[in-house]
Amino acid sequence: MKIFKNLSACFLLITSCSVISHAGHGSSAPWQACEEKAVNQECSYTTHNKKAPGTCQAMNNILMCVRNKPLETLLDKATQPTQPTQSKPTNTIKQSVTPLTNL
Repeated sequence: MKIFKNLSACFLLITSCSVISHAGHGSSAPWQACEEKAVNQECSYTTHNKKAPGTCQAMNNILMCVRNKPLETLLDKATQPTQPTQSKPTNTIKQSVTPLTNL
């Protein structure tokens, strides 16, 4: 009886990991990316500051954007490097500093 309990516990543990890995997407972005596209047409969607490029594929008679390339990191505009701008020369005023001992 103890062997049966251990085997069933191992089986449930192994199968529960499989279920978690196939839980699906947390958003509807992959489906929305293919709403007006055809099968095998290029698509992309963004999630968590990442762009997922792929192609539209039929899943249960509904088109879904399936990623077939690595995720691309999207940078916020505030963190993007900017090109240096040439500053106009400013008129500098030269000031003479006299030591305090001479005052």
